[in-house]
Amino acid sequence: MTSKKLSVLDRLKQDSFKKKESIPKESISSKEFEITVVEKDFILENDIIFNYDDIHDLEMKKDLLNYETRLNIAKNNYHTKAGEILFEANEKYANNKNGTFGIWLDYMKIGKKSAERLVNRFKFINNNCLTLEEKTYFETLPLSLTYEISSPNANEELINAVMNKQIKTRKEYITLKNTLKNNISKNSNLGSIEKLFNKLNLNISNLIETKIESSSLDSNKAKSVYERIELLNKEIKTLLNEIEKLD
Repeated sequence: MTSKKLSVLDRLKQDSFKKKESIPKESISSKEFEITVVEKDFILENDIIFNYDDIHDLEMKKDLLNYETRLNIAKNNYHTKAGEILFEANEKYANNKNGTFGIWLDYMKIGKKSAERLVNRFKFINNNCLTLEEKTYFETLPLSLTYEISSPNANEELINAVMNKQIKTRKEYITLKNTLKNNISKNSNLGSIEKLFNKLNLNISNLIETKIESSSLDSNKAKSVYERIELLNKEIKTLLNEIEKLD
């Protein structure tokens, strides 16, 4: 029985499989100390939900909480030390015009954003964790949360909430962050409407004054118009206040 001739597509598939099999696996030791772990540890918004209150075994609950704290400290201590080293290197050579520092980061397999986050995190500790107690508490926080509050754009209210132990997870941080953002957006929109409203009133007042000066509108008529505008203004301001109170 003659064998069926392989199509070009089948041959390409076989070749690709061979190439994949022939690629040597990197040894684990070669990646053991890479700082690219920063990217992997920086958890996205879809955090895994784990509730310790669901654990009925009290001993297990206590142990796992303790293990989490110890693991956070171990990870954070590493990233703090890495941030200290990169901060020193950055201060000394980042402004070098020949690009050697950037090439060195690539050689060390440290992305630019990772380096910035590590440096910002180290600077945050120096500037905000002034006591041993504050520094120790910061190091017990989830790594992803420490990156959030050490960002140069972090909200001061959110930073205080974390350091005052009101927020202990990144999920809680993001929830409050979005709430504050929505409140600011709502107030900003209402403020914009109020500015437009005041501008309209000013334009109407200027128009009436011009009409009076040109004798095309007598003062009694102008007074009547102003009174009607005042009533409308009060109604609109009342409506704006009611809208502002809505969730």
